[in-house]
Amino acid sequence: MDPASFFSSITGIVIVAIIFAVPIIAVIAAMAIILAVVGRRHKERMKMIEQGMMPPPPRKQKGNYYSLMITGAIFFAFGLALFAGELAGKGNDFGGGFMFGFIGLAMLACFAIIRVARKNEPADKTDAHQPPPPPLPPQP
Repeated sequence: MDPASFFSSITGIVIVAIIFAVPIIAVIAAMAIILAVVGRRHKERMKMIEQGMMPPPPRKQKGNYYSLMITGAIFFAFGLALFAGELAGKGNDFGGGFMFGFIGLAMLACFAIIRVARKNEPADKTDAHQPPPPPLPPQP
């Protein structure tokens, strides 16, 4: 079946629509979840302020840098697989394998740099953001 007749058929149009709809719906769903979480946190803080309570300062969150290692390893393995496939097929287009392989190596290098930098950071004091204890009642 040639591409022109495929796209003119109803099946072709539905398949193309589904292919493009899935990532778009995933992005919209992720944005909706993020907005819901941020809105909930904001309402919670506003409710605390209305009740006269002092909300805790926002925590400085450290990201999980292990995702860099996992993604880098996957990209590197994918690049090696493409490279090996081109070698086995006696092709001479190694661009895809090199591209994914070097992206994977760059992510692994970022992981190593962040890991060393985080080890050299001073430890956070968990009691730094604790409010002072309430005053004791007067003693008779």
